[in-house]
Amino acid sequence: MLAKSVLSLALMAIASLTQLPFADACDGWLDSRRPYLSQKTLYEYELNLKTLSSFFGNFKLPEIDGDLIRAYQRTRQQNCGPSAINHELNLLCQMRKRIGIPLQDYQPLPLSKEERGRALSPEERERLLRIAGSNPNWEAAFYFAVISVNTTAGPKETMTLRFRDIDLARGTLRVQPEGVKNVHRIRTIPLNDEALKAVQFAMERAKRLGATEPDHYLFPFRVYGGQNPKFDPSRHQTTMKTSWTALRRAAGLPGFRMYDLRHHAITALLENPDVSEQTVEDIAGHVNPKMKKRYSHIRMEYKRAAVDAILGKPLKKQPHREVRTKKSTSGTPRANQRTEVVQELAAVLAKLLNSA
Repeated sequence: MLAKSVLSLALMAIASLTQLPFADACDGWLDSRRPYLSQKTLYEYELNLKTLSSFFGNFKLPEIDGDLIRAYQRTRQQNCGPSAINHELNLLCQMRKRIGIPLQDYQPLPLSKEERGRALSPEERERLLRIAGSNPNWEAAFYFAVISVNTTAGPKETMTLRFRDIDLARGTLRVQPEGVKNVHRIRTIPLNDEALKAVQFAMERAKRLGATEPDHYLFPFRVYGGQNPKFDPSRHQTTMKTSWTALRRAAGLPGFRMYDLRHHAITALLENPDVSEQTVEDIAGHVNPKMKKRYSHIRMEYKRAAVDAILGKPLKKQPHREVRTKKSTSGTPRANQRTEVVQELAAVLAKLLNSA
């Protein structure tokens, strides 16, 4: 009897989705998915469904055909890339599958075979962070960039950090479920000197903006701007699009995404054959297999030297190959460049803090 009742309710729910205007059907479908989604995924679904609803309007789910979808793809391509459009339409496919009418006449947009993420050369990294620290209006973006590029924490993972997620005594931060897409990205990350300074100064900034409790965020939400902006530290900042766009333009890095800071950090870890892949994943969470394959030849040289040592051969020090997006012309060794960057960042951070 109970099984029949549950089946009846399910059929009623499916029937209602077929009769409702698209926007209302989205609300009903998302409510049914809510218990199974992480906070980050739920937030992304809400944004994607809002975008879909603005186009499909009062259409009902069974009325949306291939021609309508292709019109949507053409319209969205004016402002958006194929990957994001495919993610949006994937939700529409899920909704149609729920009502038992899978989309037959739909083709996802082709994706570029080139890997989207990119790493910075040492000169680009230094220039980006130096310019970010030169403008007080980019203070939040500066702290975010220093943290992300040194920890592998992505944009949402960084912006959802709370005071309680930071352990200054141990020099660690803890990425929480709120900022991750799956459980494999929940992790504790040690902070190097640059990241520790940036976290400390981000906390000082948050305190100036009203953060006082362990549950308050390092990057408080701006309620409104103008001459006297107001911030709500119980909510996290959701975007840095304006400042990031201006910052990357000033740094001469058009198209460099906030997420590419995480890509750069992972690249730097994988470039180092002394760092195991397990350690990389402990720090970064899930790592794209394509990225690991890209650096497998470096690691193989070290493994070969290790097995040669079994035969009594001396363990030779293997050369460290660097993968850069732009060739350095300065001739300065990489270790010296990193030291100079740390010193310069420390000076910029101290100047920003003292002027606050």
